[in-house]
Amino acid sequence: MSQCAKRTPEAKPAPSVAKVANMMDERAGYRVSAGWGHVGVLEGGGHICELALNSVPGVNPLWRPQWTTMDPEEYSPGKHLRKYGPPPDGKLLAGIAGHSLSFDHFGPPSAEETAAGLSTHGEAPATMWKLLKDTARTGALRYGCRLNHAQIDFKRSIALDPADAVVYCEEEAENLSLYDRPICWNEHVTFGPPFLECNTTVFDMPATRAVSNSADYSDQMFIKADAEFVWPEAPGKNGGVVNLRTTPDETFEHYTSQLLDPKLEVAFVSACNPRLGLLVVYAFRRADFPWVGNWEERLTRTVAPWKGRAFCRGIEFSSTPFAIPRRETVSQGPVFGEGTYRWLPAKSKVALRYLITMFKVPADFGGVQKFAISKGTATVTEAGARRQLKVAVKEFL
Repeated sequence: MSQCAKRTPEAKPAPSVAKVANMMDERAGYRVSAGWGHVGVLEGGGHICELALNSVPGVNPLWRPQWTTMDPEEYSPGKHLRKYGPPPDGKLLAGIAGHSLSFDHFGPPSAEETAAGLSTHGEAPATMWKLLKDTARTGALRYGCRLNHAQIDFKRSIALDPADAVVYCEEEAENLSLYDRPICWNEHVTFGPPFLECNTTVFDMPATRAVSNSADYSDQMFIKADAEFVWPEAPGKNGGVVNLRTTPDETFEHYTSQLLDPKLEVAFVSACNPRLGLLVVYAFRRADFPWVGNWEERLTRTVAPWKGRAFCRGIEFSSTPFAIPRRETVSQGPVFGEGTYRWLPAKSKVALRYLITMFKVPADFGGVQKFAISKGTATVTEAGARRQLKVAVKEFL
């Protein structure tokens, strides 16, 4: 099978950006649409909450929390503690959805930062984002936020190809302070039902060495804690090997961190539900995001707002391997010889890029062995069968 999205001679309508009053849970956002589908984002937290491919109707692969969410500007610790939980997680969980950005730290704040009012995964996912004035001129959605405590301006641009199911994303962080800052930059892409399906949805990445979380992370793991392994075969808690490409129909939670192949210039993560016929691929420069976190939560967390009802899986490409306080990230040093954070120099800007592409696939599609870009074409090579999917892409990564 070789599927190539060829451009037709006639011009395609330009993608459009529209304000949506009720993107999710009566929260406002923006939708970027093209002839092949759309991307939806929330103003509250900036989360990418919808990815839609018209040829696979009604399937949004991104996680929608099993609780009613709200915008961060409406959140009050005293008023909403019972519904969303205490600090530092409460404010984040009140508004989280889909592809969230963890920035400028990944994981909980320190005890002192928590006491000072900071929340898990940084200010970015718990801040209101605003449309930038040049959106109309560029034809892409451009929005961002000011991280007041971190003294960082953050911007994101989302542009859709008019003809093919390709989404071009560029993010820029500007340090407004006089100090160099050690930062974590984590694209917390989380998938959920119905796309996330036990023993069906397949996750792939070009990872090499990996390590599982510590034993105090959860008492409901079925993989061995603090264990090094080679993706995707993790050692089982009670012996044997567990293939992490799929999700078993069990009650469990765990986190593993994967180092991406250092020989690659462009790396990827992918998720495919062949029964529903949808494949999602995120591609990015390996130098920007050398780590991928694999977070799985299946019906274990009983405190608010989880209440034992959440089923989700995060495949998080990142500068940072572990969701721990920034102080620990900096002090731990390299892992597997790879750095665990990056620097944002004083009064400077840093920009990163990634693209998202989606394909309709047959019911026997086996996942992704390889993703490569050459001469304006992105090629997905199927695991095992070696069938290929192709789509035209511009020079971006």
